[in-house]
Amino acid sequence: MTTGQKTTRFIIWLMVAILQLISTQAATFLVSLLAPGMENFPQTQPVLFVVILGITFTAGVFLVGWLALKLRWLKMKPKPAARLVGALVGAYLPLVIALFLYHPLEPGNPFFFIAMLVSVAGFYIGGLAG
Repeated sequence: MTTGQKTTRFIIWLMVAILQLISTQAATFLVSLLAPGMENFPQTQPVLFVVILGITFTAGVFLVGWLALKLRWLKMKPKPAARLVGALVGAYLPLVIALFLYHPLEPGNPFFFIAMLVSVAGFYIGGLAG
């Protein structure tokens, strides 16, 4: 593999990872439109808020990553179950920690961005398992 091919693969991987981060926000936005009063969930129902965020982060990361694998943008083994579990654990671990450290959870909490990043990392690390 030449240096140009390695660079191209890295740029494609980076673009997919950025698209995964964007899709976490899009999925969260769409769910917030469907769940009336979600803007008050961090103060009134923090556990439900963490559950919803974990689901939307995981869905955004996994669906874009799975699509990139299916379209062969990424040259990796699919391993969908392992990648889903990796993204799920990556999303929930920082969110649960934030739930215990911050009362109430507020918009802009750094753990939300950390959860998105760790979920993306979990998607790729999950592919290494097995």
